Amino acid sequence: MRNHKLITLIMILLILGSAIAANYALTREGPFGIGNDPFNFHAKGGNGGGEQVQNWLYDMRDGNLAALNLHDKDMSQPPNVQQLVDQFSQPKGHLTWKTINVISVFQESDSTIDSLVEVDLSATGPGGNTSGYLIWHFITVSQNGGVLINATLVDFRAPLR
Repeated sequence: MRNHKLITLIMILLILGSAIAANYALTREGPFGIGNDPFNFHAKGGNGGGEQVQNWLYDMRDGNLAALNLHDKDMSQPPNVQQLVDQFSQPKGHLTWKTINVISVFQESDSTIDSLVEVDLSATGPGGNTSGYLIWHFITVSQNGGVLINATLVDFRAPLR
């Protein structure tokens, strides 16, 4: 009877292992989304500048003006990062960035990559919690490991009720 339990355990482990391996082979993600990188834009064999978008957003969240000014070096008309940090960063805007979601990535014919990114925000006030959404439009080029050439705030709104 003991051998039967051991064989059953081995069979269950083999089935689970093969399911995880097949899932990883097809999606390049581990179980439950482990290893998922929404900023890998998969453009022409590279990440399409997704790393620059990720770094820009994280620096915006953290209120890092020096880093944001360095990211904006390739932009012809960079946004006013001081104003954006004052309004939307966690330390100065008194907001909590809950999630960052890449909504859409599209490669244009001129080799630029347009991406839309949504940020879920929340703030606590005397009347309780309030939440909102930031929607950003980024333009990147996949040359030289990815270059961020434009960052635009598209919308800042409260959720529909």
